Formats: sequence, C-alpha cells, structure tokens
Amino acid sequence: MSEYEVVLLRHGETVGYDGDLGLTPLGEEQARERGAELAKEIRPGTTVRMPHARTARAIATAVGLRAALVDAGIEPEPLYPDPWFDNLRHSLHGQGVDTSAAVTERLTLTGDLPDWAREYDRFDSDYRSVAAAGGPIEYWLRNPTLYFEPPHVAAHRLWRGIAEAADPAVDDLLVVAATHSAPMRAFVATTWGEDPGEPHNLEDIRVRVRPGGGATVTFRDRSTEMTVPPHLPPWIDRAWFESYGR
Repeated sequence: MSEYEVVLLRHGETVGYDGDLGLTPLGEEQARERGAELAKEIRPGTTVRMPHARTARAIATAVGLRAALVDAGIEPEPLYPDPWFDNLRHSLHGQGVDTSAAVTERLTLTGDLPDWAREYDRFDSDYRSVAAAGGPIEYWLRNPTLYFEPPHVAAHRLWRGIAEAADPAVDDLLVVAATHSAPMRAFVATTWGEDPGEPHNLEDIRVRVRPGGGATVTFRDRSTEMTVPPHLPPWIDRAWFESYGR
C-alpha cells in the first residue's frame, strides 16, 4: 500500500437542520472557495477521489468542491456516495435513518410523545440555531442515548471509510470526503481524548495513512499519531457494521 491522504470536510452552511436540506448561497460559496484552496495543494498526477455523505448538504458541498477543482485544471474522479462518511444516524422505528428523517417525523407529532421523540427533544428542540452552533453534538458526545448512533460507532465508520480508500494501484492518492460535524467530532474526540468543539463549515481533518497502517491525524494545527483500527471491538456487531447504509 502506498501512502495516501484523506481530507474530511464538514459541509457548507445549510438552509436548515429540520430536514434534508441543501446549502445556502454562502454555503455554496464556501465549498467553491475551499475547493480553490485545495487545488493549490494538489500536485500534478495526483489521483483525487471524492466520496460524500448521502445528505443534500454534503452532496451540494462535494459538487462545489469538485467544480472548483475542475476550474483550477484538476480532474477528480466522479463523485460517489459513501455511507461510511454519512451524518449521525438515528433509530426510527427500528430502522437506522439520517437524523434529518427523524426530525422531519418529530415535527409532525403533538401531544404525548413516544420515547424516541422525547429523546430527540433532549438532543435538540430548536432544530435550527442550536443545531447550527453545534449544541446538539456536544449533548450527543457527553450523554448516553437509546436512539442515536453511539459516538464510538461514528468514529469507527470514519476509520473504515479511510481504510477502504487505500488503493495499492495508485501511487499518489488524495481522498476528499464531504461529511458532517457529528462523526468528525467523534473521530477527533476518540483520537485526542477530548472534544475540540464544532468544526467550522468546510473545516477539515487531515489523515495521512502510511504503509503498515500508521496514520497522522491533524486538526487545527495539532497532530497525533494513530494506527488505523485493525478490528472492530466485540460490542459492535460485525454483520450490522459491514452492511452499514448498504
């Protein structure tokens, strides 16, 4: 395996968090500007792959990033959805869904609420300004829940996405993944042992993976040496994990 780099990027400013919504004009501009900045770092001959979470805001972010790279004379491979980089998931009627699907159903409910909806309200009852400020993610990282994907699972799946990006047939590989703040914060918190707070729109985590599985994780000018997790812990069901989002 050759050395390669994965850049995890939070999506741009979104229209809102009370549904699967896209980007504001500012969010689209953020994606294009970040793509132009990345283009300056990319060496000629680099293979650029661009997976993304399956939400509207992550897709729109990936589209803006790729357009800016193309404008700069770089030809990334086509965009593709990758569930490993998905947003925080929620157990809604026994099915794992994006949190936007859960809040969409929550907003239809009145009167006595089912347990999952009461838990969602503890996570976030505003769905807009609080979510934009990252408050719900701090709650999720610090409080056990029954209906939300656990933070350590979100961290493990980002690691799986990073590991599966390896391609021994490519000598110079850069993976640019448009994702979400919840899995990014869980990823960094499990790396550092502390939560650094909400990443800004289009802020990145850099992961450089070396032959043998060693990795350097960099966020906000702080770097930590890690090993790509070689196996799942026994409390994560392997069959469920392997079928994640598929």
